[in-house]
Amino acid sequence: MRSGIASHTLSHGVCATGILLAAAGRAEPGALPVPPRGFVSSQPARIWEEGLLSGNGTIGINVLGRPLDERIIFTHERLFMPMGPPVMPADQSARLFEVRSLIDRGLYRQATELQFNLSGQKGFLYPDNFVPAFDLTITSTARGAVRDYSRSVDFQTAETAVRWSDDRGTFERRMFASRSDRVAVLSIAGSAPGLLDCRLALEPREPSDEFNSDSDVSKRSDQAFKEFVSDIATSATDRSLTYRNRYPKAYPGSIHTIEGHARAIVTGGATEAQANGTLVVKGADRILVLVDLRPVYDPDAPAAEAMEKALAALPDDYALLLRRHAELHGALFTRARLDLGGGADHRRTTEELIAESTCENPNRALIEKEFDAGRYNIICSTGELPPNLQGVWGGTYVPGWASDYTHNGNVPSAIAANLMGNLPELMRAYTSYIESLVPWLEVNAKHLFGARGIVLPSRSSTHGFNNALAPSFAGGFWVGGAGWAAHFFYDYYLYTGDRAFLADHALPFMEKAVLFFEDFLYEGPDGRWVFSPTQSPENTPGNTKSQGTFNATMDVAVAKELLQNTIDASRELGRNEDRIPRWQRMLAKMPDYQVDERGIIKEWITPKLENNDSHRHSSQLYPLYDGMPDEIARSPRLRAAFKKSIEFKLDHHWQNNQRGFMSFGLVQLGQAAASLGDGELAYRCLVQLANRFWLSNLASMHNHRSLFNMDISGGMPAVIIKMLVASEPGRLQLLPALPKAWPTGTIEGVLARGQIEVRRLHWTPGGVECTLRSGKAQTVVLDLPAAVDSVTVDGKPARAARGKTATSCTLKLPAAVDVSCRIAYGSEDKKGEGNQ
Repeated sequence: MRSGIASHTLSHGVCATGILLAAAGRAEPGALPVPPRGFVSSQPARIWEEGLLSGNGTIGINVLGRPLDERIIFTHERLFMPMGPPVMPADQSARLFEVRSLIDRGLYRQATELQFNLSGQKGFLYPDNFVPAFDLTITSTARGAVRDYSRSVDFQTAETAVRWSDDRGTFERRMFASRSDRVAVLSIAGSAPGLLDCRLALEPREPSDEFNSDSDVSKRSDQAFKEFVSDIATSATDRSLTYRNRYPKAYPGSIHTIEGHARAIVTGGATEAQANGTLVVKGADRILVLVDLRPVYDPDAPAAEAMEKALAALPDDYALLLRRHAELHGALFTRARLDLGGGADHRRTTEELIAESTCENPNRALIEKEFDAGRYNIICSTGELPPNLQGVWGGTYVPGWASDYTHNGNVPSAIAANLMGNLPELMRAYTSYIESLVPWLEVNAKHLFGARGIVLPSRSSTHGFNNALAPSFAGGFWVGGAGWAAHFFYDYYLYTGDRAFLADHALPFMEKAVLFFEDFLYEGPDGRWVFSPTQSPENTPGNTKSQGTFNATMDVAVAKELLQNTIDASRELGRNEDRIPRWQRMLAKMPDYQVDERGIIKEWITPKLENNDSHRHSSQLYPLYDGMPDEIARSPRLRAAFKKSIEFKLDHHWQNNQRGFMSFGLVQLGQAAASLGDGELAYRCLVQLANRFWLSNLASMHNHRSLFNMDISGGMPAVIIKMLVASEPGRLQLLPALPKAWPTGTIEGVLARGQIEVRRLHWTPGGVECTLRSGKAQTVVLDLPAAVDSVTVDGKPARAARGKTATSCTLKLPAAVDVSCRIAYGSEDKKGEGNQ
């Protein structure tokens, strides 16, 4: 195929959000046009991880884009395959003193093994696996060679497209998962009447189709399919397809079956239903397929009839269905935009951009597309539930780490940009899911630690019991999960100002998380609290052979943040006057962060445990994941120690890490660097994220261009936004970590704490322009780069107070009114650099 993609004129419509919509009429010859926000690719998928993605939060579709042997993989956000009933943790709380005694004596491995042995488990237990539902297959034959192939995704509409030609003409398939009608919609067209000959079927997802049949993954997936999926039934009529399978390991409350129904509307030609469940189409002009799928929890209440009726009620008009879907999806996606000067490179294929871009010379158009792709992926995979490890997509019955919700780093990365990226409603999927787990979390606290309150395990899907432990994996010791989750509950309030949410959801959850620490902590000989046992997620100290530890820096940081936020939330609502003094006393006895002899922040606050800084996680950086606590802001020594920790990780763990294991580790480093205001350090993290962990379908990966995973789809946009805007209630900082590589740029639609939207932020070497809108009348401090010559607000001069490293300006923001600011730099700072 020729280099690049040319633009072509198509008939189109315009939806209410102003997004151009391609008409689903006759297929046009030539390559697909490049969407204004989206991509074009020149190669079909070889394996499921490379397919074109779309979703409405509930239904996920993965279009492999193969002209003659198409497979479209369907998934459902709740399809966690039953693998047996949940296992309640044994009540071992009466022997917590033994675990602590072993840790006090330095017998960390024995402490970890004791907790596991008391659990009664035979080994590490994953929750139910997230798995695919079925495939829609479309097979046909070509006349002559297939040529002029291209495929695309339009991020503004969530529409996928595949186009190719042969000697008969040009063919095109377009597809999306509708937010308005809650179904998947597929259009198949040719460049002339009567060209469409194909066979349609709903089939089980057999992983051997996607992996080498001799591979270990394929063998394990096939084994899981045979063990956990049964009673497959398919059927076809001249206008429909059906699919059903049962899950023999179902248990009370779990999914018992998955059912799918497809309505086929064929214009022209003839159709024939075959006994094997295949619908044969010959000589058609156009084909429209509407697909629904539903998990069934009551085996006596099948969903087939309801799906058939719902699909029959929908109009057989692709353009209409797309338009009313795109209005909803586009209203979410188009809120934010990044422009770093990618320009004409946006017209190139993703294969070309990825091949050209390097960490030394990253392609700006690729970074902009990945920013868009990340937000798109998270929007498409957030429905009633937040994105799991694979978002809402899958292609195997043995996904990595069960494709569950991994709370010790992955999920927080995936949702990191929801608030700052102007998608606050998506955060409610996360908070409601976490709230649904509370009864299980209370059992964890009681049975493992004899405590009130809640303990969120490192992994969950259909339940929240903590079974993530093994003789060498101290997941039962991780106690920071609920407090970390509480951060997002409280932050939702800070960004939105939703007092009802604060009163009814955030504070009650925070109180439960605090209650655990009230019971769990005990006083050490120095009068400070002891956190024992703990696990710093998945890391082992450099001088032990066990993850079992005490005083993990992350857990201490989580508890500090949780207590202060709970105090602030209580005061805001006029609650807990009797409990606040106790929480203040708890804060006063927290251990101080420590620095080791190399000047690096310690991962465990004790001289007994040495750092292991070559590990993929950077849990000790938790205090800087999303801001700068006063304790660190006041201490040059601590700031230097956190910075040195980031530098060490980049130089020693990531510099020659060919496998690139665990991409969200770079998100953690980038977030912390941005919080420190170090643009060059954050940029070092970002260029690796941009160049090592995306495929040509702009799906993000866990490892270097392998292992489908949505962590950095949320994490990478978060790092970028944090480099450009930082906020806390009453204070807004512009360009806090701007790297030298971005002297000019624009970002639009960033949310800030305090109900402020940065509607537009544009910077050049000479100054900054921004437009702000506040959801309430308030006065805020605007922090600006140093050496500012002048500030004007709505065309009027404003007073600015100069400091050594920054300039600040006090702004009065009225409610729901745009306020424009222009900042001119001084001569010594005209390179557009951020604060270093």
